[in-house]
Amino acid sequence: MTSRSLMIITFVLLSIYSWCATSVVATNLYPANLDGLKNQFQTAMKSFSDVASLHYSLAGIKELGVQPPDTFCNDIKKLVDKSNIESIYHATEAAKVLTNCKLSVDDYRSKITSTIQSYKSTTTLVFNAFYEVAEKAGASIKIDPKQLIKFANYFSTKRHVATLRSAYYLTKAFKHLSDNKNSMPIVVSRVSSSEVNQQNPSVLVSVTNLFGQPVGEMTVTADSAKRNEDGVVVISKQKLTPKASDFTVYELSFYDKKIPRGFYTIHLTLTPRTDGKFIGLTDHTIDVKVTSEVTLENVELNIADRDNAAQVKTYKLTYPNPLSNNLEIDYHQKLIVKFQIKDKQTDEFIRVQQTFLRFTNKQSNKEVIYLAEATNGVNSQYKVEVDLTINANDFHHQSGAYELVLIVGDALLQKSFSWKLNDNIQLSFHEDSVPDTDHLSLYSAKREIIHQFREEEKRPPTIVSLVFSGLTLLPLLILLISWLKLGFNLSGLPLGLSPLGFHISHGAAFALMYFYWKYLDMFQTMRYLALVSIPLFLFGHRVLAILAARREKKA
Repeated sequence: MTSRSLMIITFVLLSIYSWCATSVVATNLYPANLDGLKNQFQTAMKSFSDVASLHYSLAGIKELGVQPPDTFCNDIKKLVDKSNIESIYHATEAAKVLTNCKLSVDDYRSKITSTIQSYKSTTTLVFNAFYEVAEKAGASIKIDPKQLIKFANYFSTKRHVATLRSAYYLTKAFKHLSDNKNSMPIVVSRVSSSEVNQQNPSVLVSVTNLFGQPVGEMTVTADSAKRNEDGVVVISKQKLTPKASDFTVYELSFYDKKIPRGFYTIHLTLTPRTDGKFIGLTDHTIDVKVTSEVTLENVELNIADRDNAAQVKTYKLTYPNPLSNNLEIDYHQKLIVKFQIKDKQTDEFIRVQQTFLRFTNKQSNKEVIYLAEATNGVNSQYKVEVDLTINANDFHHQSGAYELVLIVGDALLQKSFSWKLNDNIQLSFHEDSVPDTDHLSLYSAKREIIHQFREEEKRPPTIVSLVFSGLTLLPLLILLISWLKLGFNLSGLPLGLSPLGFHISHGAAFALMYFYWKYLDMFQTMRYLALVSIPLFLFGHRVLAILAARREKKA
């Protein structure tokens, strides 16, 4: 395949990709992973085995703004293979990166000349291409902004690069996309925490190019901020204020007591203050969440009889103080825990994602956890009921002292917490404690698995196999005896190619029967027999015709 054909195929594939790509463009770009690329280049510069790796490492680190030392010039001269044109190319390109590194032209002249002569058409194509690009350099690059955003999004989401060659060209791509002479994609990313609350009321947004460099002053506007749960708009057309002198960080005052807790999506639009070929200025989204502090109220521990015969003992608690009383509950009773969760900012009772009541045996440290469920309604009261008769199996009937802890957690809480309700609650079960066999079996040695193959069946005596072998050969023996008794009529055997082919084909059919008995299956035998039958039929028909002609001649 010629180079011209390869270029045509490449352009066709790119065109197909452009048409087949989805119309929805991911406008949220990610900052280039420059630190990862820099570490990859620096690690490769410490140990390299070929001049290509050295070339990509030196060139890549220079693209990131670090000038490599000239000491690598000696390494270039040692690694270059003067008989390999690709090695010569990497050596010369690596030497260009260094400030003062000169290679002897005479060492490579003969190889370069022979390569140009052998690939004259390819060299001419590339040579003319340089001139065509130079002639059109004054014109702007004609590329659809959506397609450029797709390429930028593809490059910026590539977190790991396998080879130094790919890392070098990826760095070059970032540099081209960050050049203000060309169309430049804008990267908008959140640099502050995603959590917004009274202590952290603002959202900080970074506005840079793919290299993380400033792009000049921008007017950043929060078109809207919608709650993901119901789509309620809490912010509309609010401008962000610059926080850095180079206009790379902007601040949005987001928190307000009127904004309820929840997950929000902020839609941003950018307007440049200076002239520039910027793309990707709209449809940027930032995800944040508004969190709050909560407190527990109306907390009660109730101890009641199972049959409600006696009066219920009620203990009221105040968060975060534990109950100092020693509680005793036997198998005739049940424990009921009730509480409500209130948002400190709004003074409203709320529901959270996780509420658990945990019993911990103070002797064995075994935990038993129950889920607290909220009632329907505005007050959202949580309730946990533990019956010491019904739930005795959960505790394995282990009586003794337990620690009682309430656990509250939610993604929209500033801090999840656990509250020790009581440090010494005595539980008494009716039956004796049951050993936790399931727990012990996790660490005890398992029974050894011994695999036993099926024992061989007893074979019949040797005399039986010999008798059946004799019966198998009996028809052949009868045939031979009959021939001996009647006599062989070899004089009537016709001579020629047809009789010889008939006997060979006939013998092949018998041999095929033997192979079927020993090695082949029925379908394989049928295929081979179909091939053998053709010459057997033709030669047999010819032999019978010869014998019939002889009989007519004698008559």
